[in-house]
Amino acid sequence: MGLLTIPAVETDRLILRGPVPADIDAWAARIADPDVTRYAPKGRGTFHERATRTLNVYQQRWETQPLNAVGWVMTRKADGQLIGLCGADATPRPDEGELDYYLGKAYWGQGFATEAARAVVRYGFENTTWSRIVAAIVPANIASGRVLEHLGFVYEKHMDYREMTGIDSIALDDPTVAVYSLRRERFQPGDAFYHVR
Repeated sequence: MGLLTIPAVETDRLILRGPVPADIDAWAARIADPDVTRYAPKGRGTFHERATRTLNVYQQRWETQPLNAVGWVMTRKADGQLIGLCGADATPRPDEGELDYYLGKAYWGQGFATEAARAVVRYGFENTTWSRIVAAIVPANIASGRVLEHLGFVYEKHMDYREMTGIDSIALDDPTVAVYSLRRERFQPGDAFYHVR
């Protein structure tokens, strides 16, 4: 993780900030829980190696100009606890980004994923040229589907995730995903607290 300055985003209960080396152990502990990674592509290596790779990718998302990807660690304002990751990555289409978010199991069901995802989508639409943001979820991931619906995403279709991303090497038990999208003009940020610093 380099010296790149990553903007922090503050929401009502969260601070989304750039990853730092001290986050690796905390994220490795989160992904050691198989429930947290049940719907994610399969990783290689130890949990520490996987956490290091993932956090480096989130850091590297900021290096392309004009900006075409963003990524943060998600921390609770109350205690600074790292509870997840969230961001949006480039897709093969230059006019869209793909939303992603991962949350430690102890923090499920409390609205943190929706709060963070809303901030990511807002930041993406305000700071990139994307006309839409997509999200791909494993159809069985009902909770993720609810997050997307709360944000106004609309179901489009089922497809092979490798086809969607153009990356054949992604390891999934079943590559079929449900694709949702939200167009820039349909996004409603609402009155939720949001501040970039």
